[in-house]
Formats: sequence, structure tokens, C-alpha cells
Amino acid sequence: MSAIVVVCEARGDDYRPAAYELLAQARRLVADSGGEVVAVTAGEETGLRQKLDGLAHRVVAVTGDGLAPYSADAWVEALSTFLGGADASPARPRLVLFGESSRTRELLPRLAARMGAWAVTNAVDLTADGDAGGLAIRRPVMGGKAYAAHAVGDGPVLAAFRPHSFGADAPAGLVTAEEEVAAAHVAPRVTVLSTETGSAMRVELTEANVVVSGGRGMKGPENFHLLEELADALEGAVGYSRAVVDAGQAEHADQVGKSGKTVSPTLYVAAGISGAIHHIMGMDTAKVVVAINTDPSAPIFGYADYGVLGDALQVLPALTEEIRRG
Repeated sequence: MSAIVVVCEARGDDYRPAAYELLAQARRLVADSGGEVVAVTAGEETGLRQKLDGLAHRVVAVTGDGLAPYSADAWVEALSTFLGGADASPARPRLVLFGESSRTRELLPRLAARMGAWAVTNAVDLTADGDAGGLAIRRPVMGGKAYAAHAVGDGPVLAAFRPHSFGADAPAGLVTAEEEVAAAHVAPRVTVLSTETGSAMRVELTEANVVVSGGRGMKGPENFHLLEELADALEGAVGYSRAVVDAGQAEHADQVGKSGKTVSPTLYVAAGISGAIHHIMGMDTAKVVVAINTDPSAPIFGYADYGVLGDALQVLPALTEEIRRG
């Protein structure tokens, strides 16, 4: 097996959890089949690369003008400098892994076109396939009603994975070599005037281990504090259904579903959500689903591991109180 490259995206003073999860899965795969794990970081995020020591065989810092603040034009040029364009030698990596994010959705298609590589998005699993060092990528298809396994050939393949697709606890302790690659300057076509971030107290929705989502059954924004209180008790994040967002009661950035964000938490609580297919497509890889609804025929119960037939406005406070007490 040739190199598996993980593009590490940072947020604040650390890399996103998905970077550590992907590095762990890459280590598992090369431990069985050989090859090396390469972590790539670029721009101002290279200053955090000591956090990657022991997690990869090589850490490559891609530097150059225009990489900070982030600019898609400069980053595509910089990453392709290291990964190699369509005319590069066969030494190009077999597999390049990304965590799903708004930045990945901007970078990956352009980078794949530049490299002449295959691109896979919204993936949920990466496993060894057979005894010859083969790999398979699993992703939902047909609106989440089925899953497809894509065999990874000689590559290169660029693949983006949902957060929480893998555990981050694979054995580490690798001897890490550091390398620096200078990228050519590219004048960005977009100028960043300012950057706004959300509350530091709230967990990022797509990366949260627990997501508490509310739908029309919450009966209005005056009751959304019940979702927030349960999420705080569980150290999780709050999401909303499309119906709530379309009604102007919540921000689109907090919407879970096909036209919103895709989440893969350990625990997903759906409060007053009927379970339309466009919502299910955004949370179908949650490990445990708890549904709270007054309608016994609500589709969400068909996807739930645990169902509570009751009014979310009464169930949520009781559940929050029990969790805080325990």
C-alpha cells in the first residue's frame, strides 16, 4: 500500500476531531497492509503541527503567500504542489482523506479536477477489502436508503468522511519526520474582510458527540431553551428540522438534513420531529437515536433505537433533570 494522506483542518488552537479520527484509521490500515501515513497542514495551521507528532510517519507543512487567511485559490494551488497534478509521477498518494466541512466541499472537487483524481464525498467508512491490500469506501446512496461500497484502485482517490466515522484511539507512537513544502504564490480572487465565529461555549454541530434537535413539535422558539438545556447537560449541540428553519425560527446553519448539515453523533435526540426522509438523510449514521413524539405513527420511530410517546415539552425537562441529578 502506498501513502495515505490526511489533510488536517484546524479550528482555533487545535485540529478538528475528524483529523485525528482519519489519522487513526489510516494507521490501522497501514499496520495491516504496509505503507505510510502522511499528515498535511497548510497556512497558519502549520503552527499546530507539533500536535501531530507520533500520529503519522510524516507531517508535511505547506507554506506560501496567500494561505492565511484561508483562500480556496491559494489552498488548491498549495495542496496540488505537494500531492501532484494530473501529469505527476506514479509516486502520487493512493488515497487523500478529508473531514467533511464547508472548506472540504470547496477544496476537494477543485483539487480532484486539478489532479485528475477520483472524488468521493459524504463517506462513512474506510476498510480493508480482501487480502491484496485493497480498500473500500462506504457511503450512503439513494437518499440514505442504501449504502454503496467503492473499491479504491491504484488511485489517487480524494475522499471526505463525516465526523465520528472512526474512533481516534488507534495505537500511535510513530516516529514522525517533518517536511516543509513551499507553494507558488497565487493571488486570491476573494478578499477576506473579516471572520466571525460562533460562541466558544457551544459545540460545533457536525462534530458534537450528542445532538439534540427540535422540530415543529416544540411549538415555537419560546420553547427552544428546553433543547439547549438538555444539550448543555449532555455537553452537546442543538439542531433543528427544516420546517423550523423554513418558518424563520432558527438559523439555517443549525439545520439537520439533506439541505442542511449532516451529523453522525453517538447520541441523537429528535424532539417533536416527524422524521421526513430529508431529515433522516442528515442523521442516519447516528449511533443511538432517541425519538420523542406524540404521534405513534411518526416515521422517526422507525429509525429510533428508543422511542418516547409523549409531548417533548414535558419529556425534555424531565429528562434534563434526571441527567443533571445523575
